[in-house]
Amino acid sequence: MTIYAWTIAKPGRQDVKHVSDLAELREYLRVLDLPGVAPSDWVTMDTEIADHGTYTYNEGSMDEWSLTWTKVDEDTEIID
Repeated sequence: MTIYAWTIAKPGRQDVKHVSDLAELREYLRVLDLPGVAPSDWVTMDTEIADHGTYTYNEGSMDEWSLTWTKVDEDTEIID
């Protein structure tokens, strides 16, 4: 399983920082109900995701939010 450290930032809200697999990241995006569409070009394709990057939705508008991610390891086990 591939694990990522990621941050979701939206002006006026506290940043959400977490380390998880993509399934959990997708769930956070769903629950947070951010405006616009999740960056489906990489969130849905675990095998093709870049090791790191940033996605910004609607930069400069009231609806702006961003997602930054970095691959941690492909074999890291998360223990709760």
